[in-house]
Amino acid sequence: MNNDFEFDSLIKKMAVDHQAELPSPGVIWWRAQILKKQAEKERIERPLTIMRVLSAVFCLVVVIGLWVSQAEGIRGVLSRIGFPFVTLLILGAVIGIVFIASMLWSTLRLKSQN
Repeated sequence: MNNDFEFDSLIKKMAVDHQAELPSPGVIWWRAQILKKQAEKERIERPLTIMRVLSAVFCLVVVIGLWVSQAEGIRGVLSRIGFPFVTLLILGAVIGIVFIASMLWSTLRLKSQN
């Protein structure tokens, strides 16, 4: 209990001694310029980000469409090749999808933090 009292008194003393200061006008201008450049960069990159997502979705739709339309031929080829290859193919596809999703997620998370 004594430590809490000392801590409270220390915080109160620090609050009384603290004098709020505004940064210099040069620092304020410099920070504003940095924020302005970041906003311009995000505005410029937004169409590129949208196009990347749309192209990934389009490619996925095309691949799924081709897979569905050629299902019999693919099934015949995979049955001739054997079990280990199919397993490795599916595992590689899953790892690739997880890797791409994690990259997109981390990129979007970093942008939302800024």
